[in-house]
Amino acid sequence: MLQNYLKVALRSLRRDPVYSSIHLAGLSVALAFGLLTYAFVRHERSFDRFHADADRIYRFESTDLFDFEGKPKRHPLNLPFFPAEEHRSLAFPVVFGMEIKQQMPEFQDVVRMTRLQESIVKYGTKAVYEKAILFADSNYFTFFSIPLTVGRPEQVLAGLHNAVISERLTQKLFANENPVGKTIRYDGKFYTVSGVMQNPPSNTALTAELVVRLESDDYYTKQLEQRYNTSNVYTLGKLSPTASLSSATAKLAMLGPQLFKEVITDMLKAASPEHKDRLTNNQFLLTVRPLTDTHFSFSERWNRTVSPTNVYLLVSISLLILLVAGLNYIIISLSKLAGRLQEVGVRKVVGAAPQQLAVQLWLEIVLVVGLASVISLLLALLLLPTFNNLTDRTLTFFDVFQAGNLLGLLSMVWAVSLIAGIYPALLFARLRPNLFLGQNRTYKINPLVIQGMMGTQFVLSLVLVTAAITMHKQLRFVQEKELGLTKELVLKIKNLQQFEDGSGPRIYERLLRYQATNPDVLLVASSAGGYGEDGFNRNGTTINGQKYWALQQAIDYNFFTLLGIKLKQGRIFSPAFRSDTAKSVKAVVINETLAKLLGQELVFNKPLETLNGRTVIGVVNDHNIEPLTKAIQPAYYKLDLGFQGVFYLKLTPGNLSDKVARIARDWPQLSDGQPFEYSFLDQDLQARYRDYQRWTTLTQLATGIALLIAALGLFGLAGIQAINRMREVGIRKVMGATVGQLWVLLNRRTLTLVGLAFALAIPLSTWLMNRWLDSFAYRIPLNWPIFALAGALGVFVALAAVSYHSIRTALMNPVKSLRSE
Repeated sequence: MLQNYLKVALRSLRRDPVYSSIHLAGLSVALAFGLLTYAFVRHERSFDRFHADADRIYRFESTDLFDFEGKPKRHPLNLPFFPAEEHRSLAFPVVFGMEIKQQMPEFQDVVRMTRLQESIVKYGTKAVYEKAILFADSNYFTFFSIPLTVGRPEQVLAGLHNAVISERLTQKLFANENPVGKTIRYDGKFYTVSGVMQNPPSNTALTAELVVRLESDDYYTKQLEQRYNTSNVYTLGKLSPTASLSSATAKLAMLGPQLFKEVITDMLKAASPEHKDRLTNNQFLLTVRPLTDTHFSFSERWNRTVSPTNVYLLVSISLLILLVAGLNYIIISLSKLAGRLQEVGVRKVVGAAPQQLAVQLWLEIVLVVGLASVISLLLALLLLPTFNNLTDRTLTFFDVFQAGNLLGLLSMVWAVSLIAGIYPALLFARLRPNLFLGQNRTYKINPLVIQGMMGTQFVLSLVLVTAAITMHKQLRFVQEKELGLTKELVLKIKNLQQFEDGSGPRIYERLLRYQATNPDVLLVASSAGGYGEDGFNRNGTTINGQKYWALQQAIDYNFFTLLGIKLKQGRIFSPAFRSDTAKSVKAVVINETLAKLLGQELVFNKPLETLNGRTVIGVVNDHNIEPLTKAIQPAYYKLDLGFQGVFYLKLTPGNLSDKVARIARDWPQLSDGQPFEYSFLDQDLQARYRDYQRWTTLTQLATGIALLIAALGLFGLAGIQAINRMREVGIRKVMGATVGQLWVLLNRRTLTLVGLAFALAIPLSTWLMNRWLDSFAYRIPLNWPIFALAGALGVFVALAAVSYHSIRTALMNPVKSLRSE
């Protein structure tokens, strides 16, 4: 019996290759997208779960004492079922971990570590620029399950100046030499290589290539003395197997206000009412988060996090495409069903039971979905590089095609087969043979249910179209918005030895002389941190009794001129004024936002208590230092010619690649052999929206897929309508109706369907996109041209899908049309 069903199913597929191809195309794309999404989610959920005690490791977090606004961090869509996440601090004082060890026996071990640093690592004459340098406690390798190829976990960091390097860094510095016992130099200090660790896997936040002792930092002793006034290390604890998490968190909640008592008392002196509420014993919270949950976070301070919103977005899009593909299969199956009614009648007359007919059609669906799943494997492999680019991941063939993911694909195949097969199979089995058997006529299938399915498809597709257009326009807006500074032709070069005494001033003086002899370079400037990066210090400032964050940047004389930042009041720094470099004066230039906050307190050339004794000499125009998701913050600039972390070279137009090549050739001599790490300012400013660009492109891709599948469904629906109205078309044609009139007649219902879907999509997409746009401080209006473009695209796709059947029916010989009924 089963063999017979399969033969009939294969015969049915071969009989109508056009519809079979449509089935396979829609389902294959949907399943391929679903497989890649499933593999992505499983990979993200695997982050840092490989540690032996991962289920007992927790990261300490606390209420951010310096969050003066206190607004919860929300995801881009701001949806009610994605609750806001409180802005918590991840950084703690170095003494905090020591206090936890003493007062919290519930944690059997505690480890402290810094954010990843970047600098030059040297061995002999070799110099390597490394971006993943970590300061950590000596128990780092016993706390985490990080495999060592050389060395023992409990011994590799026993010495104060021991260093553990990755296999990758070993190859860069030592090639085939044994690195153990060799001396490397980092940040002006010497370390002895005591171990080699395996290269970090793709599913961990612990991506250090070089690990050294936390206590070897020059500032460690000073931080101990400052106790809770300086917070700059992450602290993680390993819960004892016998300890209760609930009791530990309750104890932490009571301990937090005691540990931070002095800091909280100081902050309360100039806190707003809302800020005071968060600092009191009832509101201040010290808590923990499981290590396995730290990857899914809105915080950008923890390494390699992913926004939960983006994961939900990707899963939702994948499910949407699968749903559209399933509905599309139902629609086209019903369209084909009209041509198989004589077969149904014969089978019923010879004794086929309704359930046998249902199983037969369902097996056909399983066969089609099964073939589609095989094709989807090839599509997934072809789409993997694009998918990796859009999600900023490096999934490999083995990551995607592992057994767990293939089981997920099998589950999707089973679910789609059930969803797409139930309604057509039951309808197929319920048909009564006496309605059509022995008659030269077709059975008129009521398309009301089908139209409801198509309407749902187009509502969802038009919402995606509107979202894609809105996101594209917003990204163009932020990329093209005037920022208040000149960003073109500005080459940025990093000083990779900025923490070594005299490095910055020495290179800076050489660059000034280089400018005088190089026609490619118009001007040279420097700053402590780079524009387009997180290169600013943030200092708490009290203005009119209110606490604010003020951004601080150390610059040189040419900084404002090179970047085209305009003077509004007073003057900028000048060598003609010796007081600009006097420590007793503490001269600063502020932006317009800070000047407005100061109001009447702003007095030029006089120390201001509000700015901790700094003297304002000028005001420059507001310009966007940070991404346009944030409003312009108060900022001030100080002159510092002894600490240059970034050099700016204003280049002449034309042949930029040749000019950069010449500068790269000269850079080793200018910088005492440093690697040439450069970028262009305009590219750095654009890169701040790279994540938004990726997910916008992903939405556009999903929109195209959904529209294509919906169009295929409309193609099937048009076939149903053409069959059901064939006699009417023949009569109207005999009575003199033109092809154009018949085309309008046949497509009126489709246009009405699309119009109704568009009307339903407008409020839904408006609600969603307004919440996404709210994540930007500077945004476009959600106006009618966006909806008009989305609607026009929807109508175009719909008409393109249905015109084949409508024109074919309108051109048909009326004699043939009437005979078919």
